[in-house]
Amino acid sequence: MQQDTVSYKKLFQVLDRIVILRKQQQENVRRFFKYQEFSKDSLILNVDEVCNHLYFVAEGVVRQYYCLEDKEITSRFAFEGDFTCSPYSFLSRKPSKEMITCISDCKFLVTTYEGLQYLYDNDPDWNRIGRVLIEHYFIELEERAFLMKAQTASERYDDLMQRYPDLVDRVKLGHLASYLGITQETLSRIRARYRNRKRHHNSGQ
Repeated sequence: MQQDTVSYKKLFQVLDRIVILRKQQQENVRRFFKYQEFSKDSLILNVDEVCNHLYFVAEGVVRQYYCLEDKEITSRFAFEGDFTCSPYSFLSRKPSKEMITCISDCKFLVTTYEGLQYLYDNDPDWNRIGRVLIEHYFIELEERAFLMKAQTASERYDDLMQRYPDLVDRVKLGHLASYLGITQETLSRIRARYRNRKRHHNSGQ
């Protein structure tokens, strides 16, 4: 099966959780979402650029980050089945305050701002899809803001490992540390304690 066919199938599976797309609607998706591949370390959005594209991650891992006092701060990881863009820039049409880069070889389905507006204007179901995706993003954003304040670094790491057990195999530890708001040394200590707990738990079963 061709890679783009597999990618569209993954996108339809995600969209069908919101609205079951009819055949014509699927054809419109194929018309406005184009298959693209990027190699590891490709920069798909730079700071001060207007974000003109919405990316559906069919395969790979993407990192969103910004610079603060010469330090890179990871704000989000996007995995298979996620959408990624700079929402502030994409929606406001203003320059982005963050960068988006591929931290592995990636396969995307990509639409433009204009293409998405066409779908909104010509298909009421896409207004629902757009609303649900934006709601999901802001729920994720608020959850992250709450957890950064309410949880310890160790608790945040445990939570991430529950949701993404293979995360440490797919992202650099420095990027993960900046996402958790800690130093890489602190992350190493947390990881060691986490592995010990898992070992003791498994040996006790």
